[in-house]
Amino acid sequence: MRLSAMDETADIIIIGGGVMGTSTALHLAEQGVGEVLLLEKSSLGAGSSGKSGAILRQHYSHEVSVRMARTSLQFYENFQARYDREIGFCQPGMLFIANEAQREALERNVELQRSLGVDTQILDAAALRAAEPHARFADDALGAWEPEAAYVNPVKTVHGLAAAAQEAGATIRTGIGAAEVLRDGGAVRGVRTDGDTKIRADVVVNTAGPWAGQILDQLGLDYPLQVVRPEQAFFEPPADVEERPTMYADLLNGVYWKPEQSDWVRVGKLAFDDDEEVTNPDHYDEGVSNDFVSFAHSALTDRLPAFEHAVSWGGCGALYTVTPDSHPLVGAVPEVEGLYLASGFSGHGFKLAPAVGRGLTGLITETDPAPFDPDFLAVDRLRHDRPVTVPYSYSILG
Repeated sequence: MRLSAMDETADIIIIGGGVMGTSTALHLAEQGVGEVLLLEKSSLGAGSSGKSGAILRQHYSHEVSVRMARTSLQFYENFQARYDREIGFCQPGMLFIANEAQREALERNVELQRSLGVDTQILDAAALRAAEPHARFADDALGAWEPEAAYVNPVKTVHGLAAAAQEAGATIRTGIGAAEVLRDGGAVRGVRTDGDTKIRADVVVNTAGPWAGQILDQLGLDYPLQVVRPEQAFFEPPADVEERPTMYADLLNGVYWKPEQSDWVRVGKLAFDDDEEVTNPDHYDEGVSNDFVSFAHSALTDRLPAFEHAVSWGGCGALYTVTPDSHPLVGAVPEVEGLYLASGFSGHGFKLAPAVGRGLTGLITETDPAPFDPDFLAVDRLRHDRPVTVPYSYSILG
C-alpha cells in the first residue's frame, strides 16, 4: 500500500475502549511513545467491561497471575490519589469457600500467595462461623480469607482510565470502529475505520474483547477465542439484613457474589463451561433467564439463609471472551509484525488490566514488562501445545 494513500497518522493504534484498551492507552501515553490513538466503535466500556463485577482479588495458583493481580490491585487502590478520579474502589475482602477434601490444594495455594506478599489465611469451619455468623457452613467447610480483595465500579474505572490517558497525551475517539487492520506483507501499516478513514501506524494493539477474534479473522489469523454469554442475577437484601455480606467465591456451590455500592447483591457462576456461545456480539440476548435467577437465589440462600426472602432485581447476560485453557492471549502476534493482542481473559480482565497495560507497553517499547511474563501468556502457546495448566482442581484461574 502506498503511504500517500493514508489520511492520518499515529504511532500506535489501540482497537477497543474497554478496561484493557484504556489501561494500555494510559500506560503507553505515560511512557511517552508518541501519538497513541484509541478507537472505540461504540461508547467506552460498552462491551464486556461495563457489565463486569470488577472484582479484584489475588487468589490464583500461578506465581505470574498472583503478581499481576497484586500489581493491578495496588494500581486501583492508589488510582484516585494519583489521578484525582474516583472509581468506586471498595475493599470488603473476599472469602473462598472449599472443604476438607481440598485442604492440601488450598493450603498450597495460600502458601504461594503469602510468599508473594498477599495477606491471606486458612479458616476452618469454626473460624468461618465466627467470622461470618450470618452464613451457613458444614462441619468440613474450609475457607481462604483475603481481606485485601476489593472491587471497583466498572464504568467509572474505564472512564477514569480513559481520562487519565488523555491527560497523558493519548487521543480517544468513540463511535469510530476499526473496519480493517491494514498490512503490507508481513507488517502492520495501520487501520481503516468504519468511516473509511485510513490511519497510518506501525503498531496496532487489538484489545477489542468479544470482537478481537473478528479482527484476527479479517487478517486470516486463527486463534482460539470463543465468546460466551454468562448470566448474572441481582438481589435486594431483605430489610432485616443489617450487615452487607462480604464477597464470596463459593467453590462448592459454583457461584460468586458481591455487594454493590447501591445496596444490592450480584450473583454469577464461577465456571463458564456450559454458557451459551455468542456468534455475533453486536446482537445477543442481554437478559437473564428465570432458570438462572432461580439457581442463583438457591445458591445464595444455601450459604446465606437470610436471603431467602431477598427481592429479585432480574439480571443480565454479559460477554466473556474465553480460551481453551482459561488464560488470556497477550503479546505480539508472530505472523504480523507490529500487531499485538490482549484477549481471552475468561472473566478476569479487570483483575489483570493494569498489569497487562504495563506489560504491553514494555513489549512495545522493549522495556521491562514485569510483572507480566510474555512466555506465560504467549499468543501462540496453544499452537505449540503449551497450555497453562491449573494445578488445583478447585482453582478459578491459574
